[in-house]
Amino acid sequence: MLHEPPVNATVGNDLIDLAAAHNLGRARQPRFLQRSLTSAECDQLHAQRGGDVGFALLWSAKEAAYKAARKQQAELAFTPRRWQVETDSLRLRGSAPCGTVRLDAATLVRVRWQLSRQWLHCIAVLGNSQSRIEHAICASDEIAPAAPLSEPERSGFSCAESAAVRVLARRLLQRHGIIDIEILRLTEGNARLPPRVCANGLPLTGVDLSLSHDGHYLAAVIATLQ
Repeated sequence: MLHEPPVNATVGNDLIDLAAAHNLGRARQPRFLQRSLTSAECDQLHAQRGGDVGFALLWSAKEAAYKAARKQQAELAFTPRRWQVETDSLRLRGSAPCGTVRLDAATLVRVRWQLSRQWLHCIAVLGNSQSRIEHAICASDEIAPAAPLSEPERSGFSCAESAAVRVLARRLLQRHGIIDIEILRLTEGNARLPPRVCANGLPLTGVDLSLSHDGHYLAAVIATLQ
C-alpha cells in the first residue's frame, strides 16, 4: 500500500518563525495552552518560564512527531492535547537537545531541536533506523521563484513557500545522486498522503522526506539508507 514507510524509519519536521506575528504571545493564552498541551506540559512551561520559545519547542515536537507517525499510521488523527512531550528543559541556549513524544502506549517518537535567533526547528524520527538524517533551513527569498516543478508536483500545493521548500529538498537529494525525481502528494482512497520522493510517478524506496515552512523560513529533512 502507498502509506507503507519507504525506509526503516520515517521522519517529520516542523519549523517555527519566532518573529512571525501568529507565533507571538501564545504562552500567555491559558485557553489556547489547555487545548494544545497536556497538564504536565503546561506545568513545565510555567515552572521553567519557557515563554513563547518554550511553547514553540513543545508544539513543534507534536507537529513533527505527527508527520513522522502518519506515514506509518495512515488513520492517525491530529490530537496534540493527548500527546506527551518529554524533555529536560524548555530553555534552549544554542544546543541541540533531544526528547520524545508519546503518541500512544505503543508509539514513541524521538525528537531533537535546533534554535537560532530567527527560528526554532524540530526533527522527529520514528522507528529503529540505520538511515542517515540530513536537513537544510533557509529563508524563503533565498530560493529562486522560477525553479522548475512539474505540473503533478504543483497540483500538490497552493503557495509559493511550498514550491520553494520542494526546491530546497531537491538540493538535499542531489547530494546523494537522487535526481530526475518529483516530490508528489499521492492519494489513497479519498486521502491525500504526505509528500513523497517519486520517479515516474511511483515512490522511491530507501528515501523519506519531510517539508515545513513558516513565516520567512523553509526547512527540509531527508532520510536515506546508508
